[in-house]
Amino acid sequence: MAEQFVTGIIPTCDIAELERVIGSIAGIDRSRLTVITKATRSDDHDRSFLNFLHASGPIIDAETAGTGLLEPDRIMTTSGGTGVPGIGSNQTSYGTLHYPRLIQHVANLPIPDDEADNYNDALDDGRCVVAYQAEPAEVAAYESAFDKAGIRKVKTFARA
Repeated sequence: MAEQFVTGIIPTCDIAELERVIGSIAGIDRSRLTVITKATRSDDHDRSFLNFLHASGPIIDAETAGTGLLEPDRIMTTSGGTGVPGIGSNQTSYGTLHYPRLIQHVANLPIPDDEADNYNDALDDGRCVVAYQAEPAEVAAYESAFDKAGIRKVKTFARA
């Protein structure tokens, strides 16, 4: 059976408000829920019952969302050059990496690229994205519960 991710956008990234909104959803298995944010990780995030995934941290994929695996991965962003005179440089430039959509914060979730842009825009605007890994039989109930809790743009995406 295909993995199903019920997703939505919460208009705030205030931790207390997120806890109120998500805490109001009856029967939700918090271990299968991930809140994606661009907020800087803090002690308040770590103390929350929510699983936060900071968009400035690890790459977000279906194996990370909903699992609570929140340790940041590291990527190389600079180079010291080759050290060979006349070859290479100690001034590596990654100017093209400044394009804001080069990194899709939700691209490894089963979300089509055109939809992923909407979620990335929400993150860039200071909102949070919720991803819940649901069983196929649960999808309709969680879509309705997300909507009733005030989560916007609720959609479900499946991974084959």
